[in-house]
Amino acid sequence: MGVEPTEAGPGAKKDSGAEADAAGLADGAWACSPKSCKDLGANCGATSNGCDAVIECGSCASGETCGAAGPNVCGVGACTPTTCAAASAECGLIGDGCGKSLDCGTCTAPKTCGAGGQVNQCGCVPTTCAALGKDCGSVPDGCGGSLQCGTCPTGKKCGAGGTANVCACEPTTCAAQGKTCGSIPDGCGGSLQCGTCKAPKTCGGLGTANVCGCAPTDCPPIYTNSFETTADFPAGGWQSWQNCPTDPTWSATRELYPAPGGGSWGLRLHTTGFVSGCQYPGVYSQSPPISALPGRVYRVMSWSRNGNNSGQTALIFYDAADQQIGAEFGAWANDSWSWNADAPLSGTSPANTKWLRIRYGLLSPSEYADLDLLEVHLEPL
Repeated sequence: MGVEPTEAGPGAKKDSGAEADAAGLADGAWACSPKSCKDLGANCGATSNGCDAVIECGSCASGETCGAAGPNVCGVGACTPTTCAAASAECGLIGDGCGKSLDCGTCTAPKTCGAGGQVNQCGCVPTTCAALGKDCGSVPDGCGGSLQCGTCPTGKKCGAGGTANVCACEPTTCAAQGKTCGSIPDGCGGSLQCGTCKAPKTCGGLGTANVCGCAPTDCPPIYTNSFETTADFPAGGWQSWQNCPTDPTWSATRELYPAPGGGSWGLRLHTTGFVSGCQYPGVYSQSPPISALPGRVYRVMSWSRNGNNSGQTALIFYDAADQQIGAEFGAWANDSWSWNADAPLSGTSPANTKWLRIRYGLLSPSEYADLDLLEVHLEPL
């Protein structure tokens, strides 16, 4: 008759193989309820408790063999031990049914023994975005696959704070804000240092904060015209014309309509109707040639009032043969017939530049526009 087995407890024994298996099972991150000898119906020999240990279930009476009446059950006769293959065990320790334990090996990473609750089977339990502390983008799941951790809300970008797959505020840049000097907020509670200006430019020198510019007092214009005398217009090389006129009443004249601070006179353009289908309709006035250097930045400042009519200022570059080789165009600011400074018009002169000219163009039919306070600046290097 078999000896009454003991329950797993302080008297239960572990061997080195069981300890290795226990570590593997713990890595699998699953809860396991160990079995007692009674639960297993075992009354002799060593067997697995179904989790991470080998338990001893006693010994058989004289004349009996452990396993002869079934796995770990005393009986008369011989016991044929099972194998890992016969027991479909891929890893860890199992009882051989005859009172001894079998080591069925270990798993190849990332699989672990018993992962997901499958005793003595190799498996892998994927991690989660939350467990990894990730909230955006794609990350490995630890089992050869990937996890999609979502997208970031407006104003945040995945990894912007320097931690991959974590949403954070994305700071702006000086370039994105069009700033070249001084300190500006980065949009995330910090600040950006946008550099310093090279003299004679100063930070905000042209009235735009955090942008390098050269104030007129430091960099006087290379050409000015307020149309105060006939020597300013039409003399001095100015040319005026209308494309596509329907009658000869178009005009480009000095008139007593000056911009504030522009003296007593300004330039007035007046169009007729336009001939249908004609290219580039409008009245144009073009300055005399102004000496220019190649590879330099020129800036045009001017005031206009146009009653929301369409018009533009052009900065045109010419070579020594007086052939046009480059141009920049700027639309006049719309207004309800009140004077406004138009946005500065800048352009870099191409190689072989010898001259530049400024050209005004009123492009709406049968309308008026006034121009004044023309300045051309050579930006310092």
